[in-house]
Amino acid sequence: MRQYLLGTLLLVAVSVVNAQTRRVASTNGISQKKVYDRNDYLPFTLSIKTGITQFFGELNEQDMRGVSGVSIGRAFNKNVSLHLDYHSGKLGGQKSAFFNSWFVNVYNSAELTAKWNLTEQFNQFEPGKASFSIYGGLGIIHFNAHAYDLDNNQLLRFTNSPLSARNPHFLRWGRPKSLAKIKKTREGILPLGTSLDYKLLKHWKIGLDYRFYFVRTDKLDATSGMRLINPEESESYSDTPNDKFSFIAVTLAYRFHLNH
Repeated sequence: MRQYLLGTLLLVAVSVVNAQTRRVASTNGISQKKVYDRNDYLPFTLSIKTGITQFFGELNEQDMRGVSGVSIGRAFNKNVSLHLDYHSGKLGGQKSAFFNSWFVNVYNSAELTAKWNLTEQFNQFEPGKASFSIYGGLGIIHFNAHAYDLDNNQLLRFTNSPLSARNPHFLRWGRPKSLAKIKKTREGILPLGTSLDYKLLKHWKIGLDYRFYFVRTDKLDATSGMRLINPEESESYSDTPNDKFSFIAVTLAYRFHLNH
């Protein structure tokens, strides 16, 4: 499924880049080369999105769940913008071999990303209504995960309980330092992604956003390594690769200028 989503997004992106090679007349009505259109430069963006998630870890037989989010952005020029995002969603999956369990993860995340508009950057002539961008950044995720038996739905493992305590940042092993009764695990994330946007009206854009996360934990699926012990937050990390997940979402953005 992951390969299908990435392949579809790549084909659409290539189509957009090919379409942009056509010379589109600029707003001055004289030249087809790029001009700085002050009426179209709306630096602030408020957007909403909704989509589905995909998990990559021990319990990786897919059970795609939903995600929604809101973002505010600031463009510094036609090519580069900065965005602050908030997402709320769920992850899901299962594994019958060895684990015989399924999981659900409820999470919230906050992310700061820098976005680079490749269509605007590399198109010699005035771009059309569609644009393709890449982005990356830093963030933090708060989550609570539970794993259940596939046969009887009995709770097997979890990440948080009344005994949980916060693991220190930037320390893979060691005793937790903060107070007990932590309800959600907190970890760092590295979001990377691509977006395809289409200008509907002067102020409105619709888009397709694919985002991939590297997460600093191996407990997103309430499972840590090839073992059945409980990985709640008060336990140390396992010496196994960290989990990853992604989402693909439809976005609707409103562009505006604070002076208007």
